[in-house]
Amino acid sequence: INKRMNKILKDKKILVGIAVVVLAVIIAGGFFVLSANKNNKPASSGIEEEQVLALSPEEIGLSLTLGEDGQRVIMEISKVEDIKSLEYQLSYNSKDDIPRGVIGTVDIKGSSIKKEIVLGTCSDVCHYDEEISNIKIIIKVIKTDGKAYQVEKTLEE
Repeated sequence: INKRMNKILKDKKILVGIAVVVLAVIIAGGFFVLSANKNNKPASSGIEEEQVLALSPEEIGLSLTLGEDGQRVIMEISKVEDIKSLEYQLSYNSKDDIPRGVIGTVDIKGSSIKKEIVLGTCSDVCHYDEEISNIKIIIKVIKTDGKAYQVEKTLEE
């Protein structure tokens, strides 16, 4: 019985020892992971993140219409006095709900802007998308004071 008791006590000591080692490894691993995450913070590049404010389409005089041929969108902006630059992203779905898009910039010349955006691709010959739906434009506006704004408008069908 004594030998058996000694063996049981010895086995318990071994199990407790293994548990202590496993616990120490888990704690050390957790400490290592946490300290590695603190040290891996990205260095500041000195460039501040640009805050983009929202504008309504009316504030820049934005109108969006589908051309009579259904193959282009006409974007008109009538209030450009304090606008330095414009970038746009037009998105839409074509036949079989395939997402399409057009991106571009607009030169600010004169007191208004009129831009025709082709719904398709053109090189030597234009290939127009068919069954157009869900037309939406997002415009990034940089004002003369340097502030950035975003305007969104959906073309009502």
